[in-house]
Amino acid sequence: MNSTVKTPWKKAIKVWADNDNNYRLHLLMEDGEKFELDLIPLLNSRNAFWRLKAFRYFRQVAIDPLGGLYWPEGEDISPTKMLDYVCSKTW
Repeated sequence: MNSTVKTPWKKAIKVWADNDNNYRLHLLMEDGEKFELDLIPLLNSRNAFWRLKAFRYFRQVAIDPLGGLYWPEGEDISPTKMLDYVCSKTW
């Protein structure tokens, strides 16, 4: 998603999940940086994200207009918080 909303933080413009059920996401940021996120710590620590443990649902991740991540039933990760889960800057 390409958003015209200006923000003081970097926004994700593309996201996709690994196909091997490891609960990792790949992000492409608006400035071209690439990150891999490991969401296992989030899934293990927050009961609000229980739906994401079903990998078919986890793969439905999308980008909101402010550059954060969200899922169909309302789970979301803000653009400033998602970088807390970076496990690799490139892949």
